[in-house]
Amino acid sequence: MREQHSLSELVSDRLPTLLKQQKELERLQRCAGQVDGEIVGTGQADFTQDNVIYEFSHQGKNFHLIDVPGIEGNESKYESMVQAAIAKAHLVFYVNGTNKKPEAETAQKIKHYLNRDAKVYAICNLRGKADSYEFYRDRESLDRTHKDANAIREQTRGVLEDILGAELVSGCQSLQGLLGFTGVAFDERGLTSIHSGRADLLKSQRAYKQDFVSQQAMRSFSQLDQLHQVIGDGCANFEVDIVESNKRKVLRLLQDTVNDLKKQRDEHQAFTDKIGAEILECQKAIRLSFEELKSSFTKQRSNALGIFFNELTSAARAAVEEHFSDKDDVERVIQEHVSAGQQQLAKNLAKSQEQLLEQLSQSIERALKRLQENAERVSFQQRLSAAASNSLSLSSAMDAISFNFSDVGGLLLSVGGYAMSGFALGSFFPVVGNIVGAVIGGIVGVIAAGLSYFFGGRSKKIAEAQANVTEAIKKERVASEKTFDQDTQAMLAKIKAQIEGSTLNQLDDERHKMADVGALFDEKIASIQALKNEVEAKPYGTI
Repeated sequence: MREQHSLSELVSDRLPTLLKQQKELERLQRCAGQVDGEIVGTGQADFTQDNVIYEFSHQGKNFHLIDVPGIEGNESKYESMVQAAIAKAHLVFYVNGTNKKPEAETAQKIKHYLNRDAKVYAICNLRGKADSYEFYRDRESLDRTHKDANAIREQTRGVLEDILGAELVSGCQSLQGLLGFTGVAFDERGLTSIHSGRADLLKSQRAYKQDFVSQQAMRSFSQLDQLHQVIGDGCANFEVDIVESNKRKVLRLLQDTVNDLKKQRDEHQAFTDKIGAEILECQKAIRLSFEELKSSFTKQRSNALGIFFNELTSAARAAVEEHFSDKDDVERVIQEHVSAGQQQLAKNLAKSQEQLLEQLSQSIERALKRLQENAERVSFQQRLSAAASNSLSLSSAMDAISFNFSDVGGLLLSVGGYAMSGFALGSFFPVVGNIVGAVIGGIVGVIAAGLSYFFGGRSKKIAEAQANVTEAIKKERVASEKTFDQDTQAMLAKIKAQIEGSTLNQLDDERHKMADVGALFDEKIASIQALKNEVEAKPYGTI
């Protein structure tokens, strides 16, 4: 009795569950082949929200079909996905499902995404419900039934060719995608393979079957077979196509790099021209300052020497008159004046030289500072102009270039530092005693020779002695001025050489450096262009 009761309870409790499971099993068996349609869009925006990879085989080769989010509307959140997929692709299918040519904004997006030269095959997906093909004449030709099909196809091709170039648009065809899909969504038993959860697709399939005599008629009319042939040809020639696609990508990358380099070179040249003009203006100002120094320097040195000899002449005449009777006293007084006058001359020359050199140094420093300010202004204006006119960054290929263009002329902006080192011009001035000492050394002897005692009155002898002394000093002055002028010119030459070497030549070096960078741009452009020409010359499908 206990066993019967347990069996009754088992049947009573578990039979409903068993029946339910059996029913589900039978349903799964019936729907085992119904796998199609789950990934077909429902019409809602952004149906595909990620890259989806589908694998298939053709003639023993494995291929990937990558489905990417649509590019109409706001697809910014999917941009990286689309770019990643297209970077791998060797043939891109652009599906235009709007029944009109692509909008300008969409066309620009296509250009943005496809700028690495994968070939594009355009598909114009035509929409039509079953009642659109109710009559026989409606099933003769897709283009005849859809009156705007040809126009949409030609407009789509035209937009793509204008943007990408005709050589990259491998074809453009019309397709009734829904009809083609429902025409092939059958299993080997002739039963639908559309998933039971897609009632909308099942409904469309049943409606199309009522109008078309066979599944093949549905495929042929939809032009799905034409697309199948395109894919088959692409699979058959994929190795050559991959090589050629990669060649196009390399060529475009090389061309982008050349364009970037040319742009940078032109910007650098404009900057170089402006800075070069500022450098020349600075050098002109420095040379003008030197010419002003040269004039003042020569004049002041000549005046100082003239004062020395004038005072020496006066002192010698006074000594002759005062100590005429004692030759030794005359020589002593004149020698004392020579020594004192020479010291004063040295002080006067040193003071004059110091003032003039300080003025020159300040003039040069002002010129360099003005150059630095102008260089910074030019650099800022160029950066501002570039920021305003160029919203796109350079190609990432620029990262591979072995030199940096961003700070061209940057060293020039520190050129003001040249003035901070000062000018060691004083070291070029010989000791004043060396300039006039040899001359003065002979003056006393000349004066002594002039102190002859002639017959006649005292006044007459003094006057004659003074005349002799004056004439002797005059001759020495002429000789001294000639030597002094030579020394002045030699000193000025050394000052000029110091300015040229310490500042002007360095400014020339800055201009040459900028010119060298321009030449380096040209060399890089030429080498990359030569490589591009070499790749272009390769036969189709070879590298």
